[in-house]
Amino acid sequence: MAKPITAIQKQTLTEEEKREKAIEELKTSLTEKEEAIAELLAIMEELHHSGILEAVNAMLKAREDIAKIVIGQANRKPVTTVINHVIGMAQLLANLDPQLTAKLLESTTSGVAEAYKHTKETEKKIGIFDLFKSLNDPDINRAIRFILSALKEIGKRLNDE
Repeated sequence: MAKPITAIQKQTLTEEEKREKAIEELKTSLTEKEEAIAELLAIMEELHHSGILEAVNAMLKAREDIAKIVIGQANRKPVTTVINHVIGMAQLLANLDPQLTAKLLESTTSGVAEAYKHTKETEKKIGIFDLFKSLNDPDINRAIRFILSALKEIGKRLNDE
């Protein structure tokens, strides 16, 4: 009868055995992904021939100097002003109703396109009486009401400061 096992001995690999095992796993992985590796090497070769790889390598070596230049440029007054404007515009857009904005932009876009087309077709001069007569047009009246309402609200907000 066999002796019972009382202790399990863990098999330890030497550094050489670990290295050989890693090399075998790498070989297996390379053969399994041969097509992808070939494409990667082709891309690397194109980058090398075009000089991009050399430029990227130089940028990596000079990354601290490049970071100093970028930070120096980003701290300039015009750049911070642009960033503040972008943030302000983002806040403005975040506060607007998307459906209302879409309707307004679509109306403006198609209106400008149609106006351009009508202007190209007609050379007729518009007189003061034509302006007064156009106020009876419901579409023109609606647009003028919209613009006047917007101007009134903007004026109110400007006075609140």
